[in-house]
Amino acid sequence: MPHFDTFPTLYWLPVYALCWLLLWVAIKPSISNRTYLLAAIGLLFLLRLPSIVFNNEINPDESQMITQALTLRYDPVYFRSVDGTTGGPLDSYFLVLPGLLGMPFDYITAHVTAFCLVAICLCLLFQTARRWFGDPAARMALLPLIFTLGLTRNGDFLHYNSELIALVLLSAGYLLYARLLRQDRPSIGILVTVGLMLGMVPFGKLQAVPLAAVVGLFVGIDVLIRPTLAIGEKAVRLVALGVSVAAFPIAVILLTKTNGVYDDFIRFYIEGNFRYASNTNQLASLLSLPHFLRRGTEFEWLAYFALVVWVAGLLVGGKRERVAWQVSGFIGLLLVATLLAITRTGSEYVHYLYFLTGPILFGFAYGWQRLNVGGPSGWWVGLGATAFFLLIFGAVIIQQYRRNEALNPYPSDQQGGWVVQPSAVSKIVQRYAKAGEPLVVWGWRCDYYVQTKMPQGVAENHSIRSAFTHPMLADYQRRYVSDFRRSVPPVFVDAVGSQNLWMTDRRTQGHELIKPLGQFVADHYTLIGLANDARIYVRNDRLNAIDGHGNGIKTAN
Repeated sequence: MPHFDTFPTLYWLPVYALCWLLLWVAIKPSISNRTYLLAAIGLLFLLRLPSIVFNNEINPDESQMITQALTLRYDPVYFRSVDGTTGGPLDSYFLVLPGLLGMPFDYITAHVTAFCLVAICLCLLFQTARRWFGDPAARMALLPLIFTLGLTRNGDFLHYNSELIALVLLSAGYLLYARLLRQDRPSIGILVTVGLMLGMVPFGKLQAVPLAAVVGLFVGIDVLIRPTLAIGEKAVRLVALGVSVAAFPIAVILLTKTNGVYDDFIRFYIEGNFRYASNTNQLASLLSLPHFLRRGTEFEWLAYFALVVWVAGLLVGGKRERVAWQVSGFIGLLLVATLLAITRTGSEYVHYLYFLTGPILFGFAYGWQRLNVGGPSGWWVGLGATAFFLLIFGAVIIQQYRRNEALNPYPSDQQGGWVVQPSAVSKIVQRYAKAGEPLVVWGWRCDYYVQTKMPQGVAENHSIRSAFTHPMLADYQRRYVSDFRRSVPPVFVDAVGSQNLWMTDRRTQGHELIKPLGQFVADHYTLIGLANDARIYVRNDRLNAIDGHGNGIKTAN
């Protein structure tokens, strides 16, 4: 298995050189689009490989979703065993698939899965751009995204996150819409496929619904304005689109009712997400977009580069044939919907910026087409600008190297291969429980579940919604206590302390703040000591069976 230290110079230099080779490949019409796309995705894999083989969490969210997938393997009823909060059910279920293929529920599996989803998304966007703007523009448009998503060290673009499933579904929707525009008579089969995918988007990420609505709106308009269709034919196609959009949500509702979790679905997923950051000022969030982009580091460069190319194409493009309004209007409204979606909560989580990949690639392609990047001299403009963009990455890396800053913040040379290394907490947990038994961690340390291979014993595997003040606090606390009493885990970890995320004050944020939970733990569990500044409790019967009369571990380092 490959592994990398913090300065993988001998690996980075030849791979960075391949980026320049891909520039040459992009402008060679003799090289087929399939070969070019395979080369681009292959390069993306090589660029991301150091982070892919890093078997630790890049972002706490991926520990959360790996744990949810692991739990669903034992209890597949979502909203009973798992609540993804702002992430949809599809994000967690999709991570179950590698496990069914024999891959472990660990970070490398999650990173490989994330890469595959990003690659699929870029392939779909590339094919869409080809249909709208031609091969040369699409090829040049893809390059900056490959370089950014490959050379970035920002973990928000490298880890498995809740945007990726929705992003793939949306990207497929864009491509199918592009195919419909080329058909004399819109295919009912494609309309049904588009509808099914759009109906699945809310269960990947509710936040992405505005983007799905734009696709559905333009597909519907396209059917309505087709002169080749009679009124009855239009009606049939619109009904097919509407029914297919509703099919997946209806199936989810039926499943939740069958499994007795419909109320939880409505309360915690629908109501909970709409109430999330509901007091945010949308206008203020939009005005702070430059600050938001700045947090995306290299993605900020990408966004401004795309803006420059788009504006240049708009102003300098001359009298070239204008893009059809069904395309330009779609991209414009899609951008507006995307900006509203990523700024609605005001939380500025950097991985929200993933939703901009579609508008950015289309903006590049539009600009390059208007600038005649496929012409005898126009391609020099695209090549030169993209080469300068790539050069910026090289210059930044050289500066970091000179300052002795780590070139690779995700070293894998000391991690022990494919095995997730247990922490002090996990070692103690594994003494009193085994993989497959439920574990409950109060606080935000979902990596303990991953390290022990133990499913979560409560639906909310990170406890912030049961601890911090918000309109639904009582609902979350009641469910937490109910889940705890149902699973009665052999080990309970109160991770609140100096090594926990967000919740660090044991006096005000410990599990005792929920009085019924504190009483249940006091009655049925024994505190055996501290590890990594986390309190570890063992269920009394398990403690007696292993340690006799409760002579457990009092301290652990």
